[in-house]
Amino acid sequence: MTKHVRREFLKMAGFAGLSIAAGSAVASSGPLPLKVAARSPWMANQVALTRNNTLFLGLPRYARDTATPSLARRDRDGALSAFPGNAWNDWKPGDDGRMAFVYLNSVHIFADDSVWCVDQGSLSPGVFPGINETLAFDAQKLIQLDPISGNVLTVLRFDESILPPGAQMNDLRFHGTTMYISDSGLGGIIVHDRKTGTTRRRLSGQTVTKASLTHVPEILAHIKGNAVFHPPNSDLLEITADGQWLYWAAPTGPFYRIRTRFLNDARLSDADLAAHVERVYENAFSGGCAMDSLGNVYFCETVTHHITVLSPTGRTAIIASDPALIRPDGAFIGADRRLYIPVKRPLPPSGRDAADAVANPFAIYAIDLPKHFDGIALGDAVTGR
Repeated sequence: MTKHVRREFLKMAGFAGLSIAAGSAVASSGPLPLKVAARSPWMANQVALTRNNTLFLGLPRYARDTATPSLARRDRDGALSAFPGNAWNDWKPGDDGRMAFVYLNSVHIFADDSVWCVDQGSLSPGVFPGINETLAFDAQKLIQLDPISGNVLTVLRFDESILPPGAQMNDLRFHGTTMYISDSGLGGIIVHDRKTGTTRRRLSGQTVTKASLTHVPEILAHIKGNAVFHPPNSDLLEITADGQWLYWAAPTGPFYRIRTRFLNDARLSDADLAAHVERVYENAFSGGCAMDSLGNVYFCETVTHHITVLSPTGRTAIIASDPALIRPDGAFIGADRRLYIPVKRPLPPSGRDAADAVANPFAIYAIDLPKHFDGIALGDAVTGR
């Protein structure tokens, strides 16, 4: 294919029309270096920062023998402490979980700097005794917190028409007053209008919201105790800065998108909506991702230890690659144009930082994003404004 023909092909195909095999990233001058942005005594799967760089960590309960809060904030002295520092972090097995964090799966910060948490309200099967796997139905909830005072601003729950048995809220994104939530349990997208209070469950159980059971890496076969790993369904979730496109994927892929005007149209059935879904990219198994204001998506790849960026033209590049990226998860682009990435394996002690690494073995890495990388223009954070 000549350069001229390839340029025209990309121009016509665009982001949605290309279906690129995982691992086809073009060669670059070299991956960007990782920096340790924070260390934590607890394993984090989510990181988010306010505009003034106050850092918050989402801390899932992955082990029954390790005490952990669910949400932590980095204080001015650099220390991490449970946030908001009251009964929300005091849940213990046997409690109903209605007004406490049970299992935070996502923490995200948007334009107003408030902290949004997705509490799945249940614990990992195979890790905790069966009696604790599922708590009160109302334990599954969304919580909005003031980042300074820790005051609870909102607790949002949905009934069984939105969260039928087996549904698990996974992640959320905003644009204006509309909230989009992925359901990784049954597969689906929840659309909630905060202004009107209207909520709809969309694409429920459709093929485009289900995981591929044929693409589960062997490395993940027994990551949760002795339980066989079943990949989540629709999990990764992003929205473009202009709010026109919603993207999602199961960790196994593929990466899909739909125009939000279709998703928000109550006249369209799930079957009608499925006809408007576009298959974008065959992502490698990814624990998390982030999207910038120019529409680039940064995939945190579990097996390759890569952070791969996918541009709106369909071009890909490995922006970071390091053996330390062991099971990278929910990434976040800060106002400082850094990509923050939590990993779910301890940082090995070494050199003069050995004592700190023993006390705080889990790392949150950061990558300084240049304006361009390997011919791809990189953007800023998407705030949902």
